[in-house]
Amino acid sequence: MKLLYITPYYKPSWFYGGPPKCISEQAEYLTKHFECTIDVVTLNQNGQEELFESNGKVVVKEIEGVTVHYLPASTTKWGQAYYASPLLKKYLHNFKKHDLIHIHTLFNAFSTIGARFAIKNKIPFGYSVHGMLDAFSLTRSKWMKKFHRFMFEDQYLLMADFVHFTTENERKNAVLSKRAKTVVIPLGMKYEAFVEYKKSYSYYDLRLIYISRINRKKGLDLLLNALSLLPSYMKDRVSLDIYGEDDDNFLQELKKIVELNQLRKCVVFKGKLNPANRNETLQQYDVLVLTSHQENFGLVVAEALDQKIPVLISDKVNLCDIVEQNQCGWVSPLKIDNIVKKIEQAFRTPKHIRQQMGEKGHALVRENYAFEKVGVMYWQLYEKTVNR
Repeated sequence: MKLLYITPYYKPSWFYGGPPKCISEQAEYLTKHFECTIDVVTLNQNGQEELFESNGKVVVKEIEGVTVHYLPASTTKWGQAYYASPLLKKYLHNFKKHDLIHIHTLFNAFSTIGARFAIKNKIPFGYSVHGMLDAFSLTRSKWMKKFHRFMFEDQYLLMADFVHFTTENERKNAVLSKRAKTVVIPLGMKYEAFVEYKKSYSYYDLRLIYISRINRKKGLDLLLNALSLLPSYMKDRVSLDIYGEDDDNFLQELKKIVELNQLRKCVVFKGKLNPANRNETLQQYDVLVLTSHQENFGLVVAEALDQKIPVLISDKVNLCDIVEQNQCGWVSPLKIDNIVKKIEQAFRTPKHIRQQMGEKGHALVRENYAFEKVGVMYWQLYEKTVNR
């Protein structure tokens, strides 16, 4: 089976957070374990930087058995915001003989041109929407998305052979016609043997870590304001380290909150975290926090649990039900007072109990999200789609 993945971001474009990692690991696993070849058409872009020197040409790389075609990004401000490439439409004609197209995006040039290409050439296709149909996500760039749906997505989503969600919560919260052919398959994770790293000494009794893009939807302003409202004796014993790059012009606002609330001693902006150091870094902390307004899955939550670190997340992170049911963290409504209470609960939870919560989380994600299980689900979806 010849598969084509269409996505504006792919490994190693780590600026864009979880999607490049999820998409690349999925493609690599499928090519290794099933009878298929996968081509990926993507942008030669990592935020404002070019991934590979190209001189305006397509760069083709063989990465872990996957053939990746890195197209030059538009040089205009609008084109870059729209994930456009001057070569995309013409270049897709190289893939007319493929059996299936999987589009990993919405509301940009790749989703629109990719769907048109599939429909015109009568190639089965489907979407992974990565949380983009959530009601909160649709409020960001609201009018552009309304126009885009009216012109393109609403009809293309109904014509698609599948619309993929990663959790039942994501499907339930999606603004989508009931006539669409939906499927729920969790994100797959690639696990290696667990390595326990030595934990460094800390003055603080509760060390919180945030790892993600610094974006308004992540609710960091709510988290910082919650920290400022902790009782004085507790505030001095709780720290928060924030890892991530600013992609929403939000960092300066957050720094002002830190200054106004005199949080300089306990809140540190650490910048970009090298993916190679992620596991060791996670293990230096007591709890991962993600008080986000919306997360279709929350890959970093699963990654923290795998490293035996309990999590404190909002009820808008779609793994929240699973975290509560398996007692591997704390779930808060998206209000400052509620977040304060959950931080206090985590602070008062004895260290050995937090360790037990981490153990439960580790067992949970290894049992449910390993590619050995999830990869079969993707392959069955592809076989069903192609043979329909």
